[in-house]
Amino acid sequence: MPDKEIYSTRLRAGLKTYFVDVQETKSGEPYLKLSESTQSGKRFEHSHIMVDKDHAEDLLEAMADAVRRLMAHAFKKKSFTMGDDKAYSVEVIREKHPHAYARWTAEDDTRLEQLYCEGKKNKELAVIFGRDPGAIASRIKKLELKEKYGK
Repeated sequence: MPDKEIYSTRLRAGLKTYFVDVQETKSGEPYLKLSESTQSGKRFEHSHIMVDKDHAEDLLEAMADAVRRLMAHAFKKKSFTMGDDKAYSVEVIREKHPHAYARWTAEDDTRLEQLYCEGKKNKELAVIFGRDPGAIASRIKKLELKEKYGK
């Protein structure tokens, strides 16, 4: 009897397909299964990684850190593509928003919270922080300031 499937999603990327599944062993223990299927001519090659539930959160943190580093490395090369396949230069974006793509510091978060409480609007905050208004809105959401202060 195969393991019970709890959740499954897939991502197609050219000749590869990635699967992220949550399954349950015969004894009822859940685990994460990461799979890759690659088309090679008429054949498919498969590889799998099984992650115990006790290690899944650590794997997620490690992967999130790796993705942040990957993106930082891509930004160091000074160009990246958006969904519409237009190339954008970080340097060009930073002409308008000097701190675009810079990491938020604890001091930035504290100051943002204080200014938000004072009633500053996103456009004002964008100028103060040298960032796009969308970045300000995202940070306010991440810090849950609307929920915290009922605004």
